[in-house]
Amino acid sequence: MQTLVQAISEKKSKQKCFRSGNGFTFLEIMVFLTLVLLISGLVIPQFLASFSKPIEKEFKHINAVLKTLRNDAVLKNISYCVLFDLKLQQMMTSEKLESGECSKEFFKKSGPLKKHKFPEDFVLLKAQLAGSSNLASGAINEFMEVYINSSGFVTPFMLVFSPNDVSSSWIIETKGIMGDLLIREK
Repeated sequence: MQTLVQAISEKKSKQKCFRSGNGFTFLEIMVFLTLVLLISGLVIPQFLASFSKPIEKEFKHINAVLKTLRNDAVLKNISYCVLFDLKLQQMMTSEKLESGECSKEFFKKSGPLKKHKFPEDFVLLKAQLAGSSNLASGAINEFMEVYINSSGFVTPFMLVFSPNDVSSSWIIETKGIMGDLLIREK
């Protein structure tokens, strides 16, 4: 009988030793994987953005501005203006006054709504509102105004960007009344 009790106690001590080993629990593994996914979700887009072309960055910026203003216009029942300064090569945003004109008090908020200069790698050659037969350039008109009304409607427009050497050009234009943007190489 003594050997039987001794064998059972040795078996239990081996099991305790096996379970208290150096492995990880399922919960620890899940916490680690969650942290890795969160960190990679924040870092990878920033890393990939550094390799994108300047025109793609501008397309994404203009798209972010339009979406932000469109959503804000609907939620707050306010109309906005996006002004493309063709002479100074910049984009600005402001509120639309009740008189129908754009406010000269441009947004100074951080993020996409602040005054934005286009990169020196390329220039905004032409801008046109839909339904307008003439193209505006920096020499003719100082501003092209795009309106976003309180229902989210965006005035259709087209922008033509080109690198400084004018070897090629890209067209950014709106599609539909909600201001969805398309980009194509010309």
